[in-house]
Amino acid sequence: MQAIAAIIRKDITQWLRRPLYFIASTLLAILIMWVVGNTIAGATSIPLGLYDPASISKLTKHLAESKKFKVFNYNNLEQAKRDLTSHKIAVLINVLQDPLEDQVWILTEGHNPLIDQQISMGILSVLTQKAKELDLPLHSSELFPVSFTLRDYVTPGLVAYLCYVLASMNLGFSWIYEWMEKTYRQIILAPHGLRTAIIAKTFTVALESSVVLWLALCITAPLADFTLGKNFAGLTYYILLSMFCFTSLGLCAACFLKTIRIYTMTISITGVALMFVSGIVIPVEAMPDWEQICAHILPVYYSADAFRGMMLGNPANYLQDTLVLLGWGCAGLAIASILLKRHQAIL
Repeated sequence: MQAIAAIIRKDITQWLRRPLYFIASTLLAILIMWVVGNTIAGATSIPLGLYDPASISKLTKHLAESKKFKVFNYNNLEQAKRDLTSHKIAVLINVLQDPLEDQVWILTEGHNPLIDQQISMGILSVLTQKAKELDLPLHSSELFPVSFTLRDYVTPGLVAYLCYVLASMNLGFSWIYEWMEKTYRQIILAPHGLRTAIIAKTFTVALESSVVLWLALCITAPLADFTLGKNFAGLTYYILLSMFCFTSLGLCAACFLKTIRIYTMTISITGVALMFVSGIVIPVEAMPDWEQICAHILPVYYSADAFRGMMLGNPANYLQDTLVLLGWGCAGLAIASILLKRHQAIL
């Protein structure tokens, strides 16, 4: 424990002695929270349910021609609503079958403003521009109306992305600098040195990154006008858990890459891919099937799911989110330990 405490003190002291690095990390977090959060892309390949068993509207043809939707036709309205609630479809068009009351209802699940505001408007565009012979009143509604804004919805995904960026960058620089400064050899060759180094580095990087993220959130929340929710204990828990997960994966990547330049490039490119494939910018429901599979495998998706639950009160599978983040974190530590033990044996 004394050795662990000594390394922790050394790392925190080095961190505090590099104010420019601390300021740059905080500014990076603020820019991502403030600027990237205001740039929202549209979606394609949207799974759309159509309830029009009598083919009154002939919408199947027009929606397919738009090349924005994957249309699923339903003969059972209740089944269509269940699929909407379970996210098998992103939006449901209900064409009322009463010839005396012709109406088209655009129905969304309600918890995803990206879908509610953008996709429903895209459908309205198809209905009003392409289906010109369709002369029916149009209405839109949500199964579970919520009060938060689109900016609120985007923020938890950015928090999850920042956990990846801050944890992996801090860990990579800290660990690789140990190699460059020749202190790594002294640490791991000491009694229990390798185990001590892994525990200490994981703890300090997770703690330092969490501090930077909390500073960014507290500064940008009033400026960009988004909510942090009221469950600060739960939010702190998932920040620390996410930081642990991505710190462990960063350590694993550092053991493979070993140089700052290659590590930074790899982490940056991977981060951009994770942002787009994890439902942070484009809703997962609107992605191609292979991207949805990737999203449900990668940890950023589950981190964002937990943050949305904590910050917005959205339905979230906290047990699944916790287990996946822990699983990825432990797997990263295990692989990194094996690689480091091999390197220790060489030394």
